Amino acid sequence: MKEFSAENKRVIAIVGHHGSGKTSLIESFLYMNGDIDRLGKTEDGNTFCDYLDEEKAKGLSLASKIVQMEYEKSRLTFIDTPGYYDFVGDIKGALRVADGAILVINATAGVEVETERIWDYIKEYNLPAIIVINRMDREHADYNKCIEQLKDELNMKLVPMRAPVGAEDNFTGVIDLVSGKSLVFNEKGKVKDRNELNDDEQAIYEEYHEVLMDVAVENDEALMEKYLEGGSISMDEVRKHIHDSVVKGDAVPVFCTSSTKLVGISTLLDGMINYIPNPIESGKVQLIEGDKEIEQDITQDGPGLGLVFKVAQDPFAGQLSFIRVFSGILPADIELKNRTQQDTVKIGHLMAISGRQQNAVNRALPGDIVAVAKVDSLRAGDTLSTLQAAAVLPPVACPPFAVHTAIHAVDRNDEDKLGTGINRIITGDTTMKYERNPETKEFVLSCMGEQQVDLVSNRLKNQFKLNIELATPRVAYRETITKPGEGSYRHKKQSGGRGQFGEVHIRLKPQERSAGFEFKDSIFGGAIPGRFVPAVEKGVLEAMERGVVAGYPVVDVFCELFDGKFHDVDSSEMAFKIAGSMGFRNVAKESCNPVLLEPIMDVVVTVPEQYMGDVMGDLNSRRGRVMGMDSEGRKQIIRAQVPLAEMYRYPIDLRSITRGRGTYTMVFAHYEQVPNEIAKDIIADAERRKKEDEES
Repeated sequence: MKEFSAENKRVIAIVGHHGSGKTSLIESFLYMNGDIDRLGKTEDGNTFCDYLDEEKAKGLSLASKIVQMEYEKSRLTFIDTPGYYDFVGDIKGALRVADGAILVINATAGVEVETERIWDYIKEYNLPAIIVINRMDREHADYNKCIEQLKDELNMKLVPMRAPVGAEDNFTGVIDLVSGKSLVFNEKGKVKDRNELNDDEQAIYEEYHEVLMDVAVENDEALMEKYLEGGSISMDEVRKHIHDSVVKGDAVPVFCTSSTKLVGISTLLDGMINYIPNPIESGKVQLIEGDKEIEQDITQDGPGLGLVFKVAQDPFAGQLSFIRVFSGILPADIELKNRTQQDTVKIGHLMAISGRQQNAVNRALPGDIVAVAKVDSLRAGDTLSTLQAAAVLPPVACPPFAVHTAIHAVDRNDEDKLGTGINRIITGDTTMKYERNPETKEFVLSCMGEQQVDLVSNRLKNQFKLNIELATPRVAYRETITKPGEGSYRHKKQSGGRGQFGEVHIRLKPQERSAGFEFKDSIFGGAIPGRFVPAVEKGVLEAMERGVVAGYPVVDVFCELFDGKFHDVDSSEMAFKIAGSMGFRNVAKESCNPVLLEPIMDVVVTVPEQYMGDVMGDLNSRRGRVMGMDSEGRKQIIRAQVPLAEMYRYPIDLRSITRGRGTYTMVFAHYEQVPNEIAKDIIADAERRKKEDEES
C-alpha cells in the first residue's frame, strides 16, 4: 500500500445513532471515488462494511470496521462504528484513536438517544468534530430543525458550511456557504456545476454566511476589523480560521448529504481534509506514567508508539489486533515491547485493513492503522512500542457491565465446549466477560447490552453447534444470625476397633455487618486438648460455607468454644472437626434465628427531567430507596440503593421508561436482611434445586 506523509492522512471515526446512515455514507465515499463499482445498501446486506453474516441478516453494523481510501492526494482512514450502545467499546475505541469524528444525524429524526451519548464521548476525548445531516432526501427531512436541536439540546457552537437546495424528493444540491455557489452533483456524487444563487438560495446563504464569518474572524482582531470594514477575505483565510476553531473545539462545522442520491458527498470529503487535523498537528501525544500525565513529541521517524484499540476474532486469521500508530515507526517482523503488560511480543506481518481486504505492509507510521494476526496475548488498551518504558497511552475507558446473563448448555456434556466457544468469541473484547460464579455455581456472561448477548448466542449455535439456555443469574445471597445462642454437640461413632469421639460446647453471637468471622478459644483445664481446637474452628468454617438456611455462606458471626470433652483413644482431629461443624449448624439453626442477606447496590441513574417521576416510581417498585438527587445540565441524577435481585432487567426497563435516554451505573454497597415473604421463596427455590441435584 502506498505510503503518505502524516500531513496527508486523516483517521476519522464515523459515529451516530443507529439508522442515521453511517455505513451508507462510507459506501457513497467509496463509490464516488471509484473504489467500488456499485452502491450497496444495508437493507440488502451487500455493503462494503457490513460483511458479517449477522450484519447481513439484521441489516445493521455489529462491529467497527476499518475502511481506507485515497482522495485528493490524501489517505482517509474511516472507522465505521455501530449505532447501538451495546457496542460502546467499538464506539469509544474508534474515538480514542481518531484524529476527528463525523457525527451523522438522521435528517428526519434529528437529535436521538445515541446522538446525545456519543456527543458526550466526543467531548470526553476533546475530539474535533463535523456534523453531517444525512438522508436529506427522505420524507420529513428538516435541516433547520436539526440545526436548532443540535444547538439547544447538545449546546453546540455550529458553523453551517453547506445548506440544502430543496429537501425530501427535491433535495438536488447544496449551497457552499464559503464560496456562495450552488453545487450540483453528477450520478457518481462529484460536483458537476457551480451555479449562481437564485433569490431563495441567496436568502439562505446570507443567513448562514454571517454565522460562518463570525466564527472565521472572531479569534483574529486584524481579520475581524477587515471584515467589519467590508474588506475582502479570501476563501483560504476563511477555511484556515475555521479549521483552527474546529481543532480547538470552539466550533463544529455542519454539512448536509444524501448518501443514497450521492448529493453533497465530495464536498463532505473536502471538508474532512480542510477541517479535521492531521495526525501530527497537535505535536504532542499524551501518556500516563504511574499517576502522572506526561507529554511526548510526535515524530514521523524514530521509536514507534502505538495503541491496540480493538481485538477481533477472524475465522481464518484467528485473533486480529488493531493498532493505531501515534508516533515513530513500527516495523513488521520485530519484537515489540508491550508496556501495559510489561512483556514483549513477536510481531510478524503488519496488515493494512480496508473492509475485508488485507494488504501486507513493511512498516506503520504516524496516522496509520494496521492489524497483526495470531498474537493472542494482546488485549485492547495495550501500549506497544519499540522502546521499553513505563509510560503508556491512556486505554479506552468503558462503562461498567450493564447486562448479566447465565448461560447453560442444554446437554451437560457440552459444558466444556461451551466455555471454549464463548472464550474464543469474546477474547480480547473488554466489553464482555465470561466467568463462573463460585457461589452460585453458574457461568455468567457480563456485557453492555442485549444485542451482545444475542450475538454471542447466535455464534455459539451457528459456529459451535451448541444448544444453550439463557437465564437470569442467581443472586449470591448470604446468611447470618440475629441473636446469640449456645449449645453442644457430641460426635460419637463406634464400629469395632478405634472409634470417633469429640464433644464441643459453643456460643454464637451476631457481629456488625461486614465485621466477618471471629473465633475464640476459651477452653480451660484441658477439657479439649489444644491440638484439637483448630479442627473445631475448621469445622465451624466449613459449616458456615454450607449455610444453615438455604445453602448460602454464613457471615458476621462470633463463635466461642468454651467447653467440651475428649477421649484418650477415640478422639481425633476429624472427630472434633465434625463436632464443630454440626455444633455450629445446630446452635445457629435452633437458637440464633438465622436469616438471609441480599446484596444492595448503589445505583446512579441519569435521566432527562421529564422522566424523573416515572424512574423514581420504578425504583420504589424494585424495593429501592432514593438517597438523593442532583442536576447536571439538562439531566437529573438520582442516587438510590436497590437490591441486586431487582436489577437484572433494569437496563431493558430503563430504556423503555426513558425512550432510551436514561443511563445508570451500579456498584455493590452492602448486604441487608431479605424481607420474610421474599426469603420464603428463596429458601423454597434452594430446596428445589438441591433436590434436583440429588436426583441427577
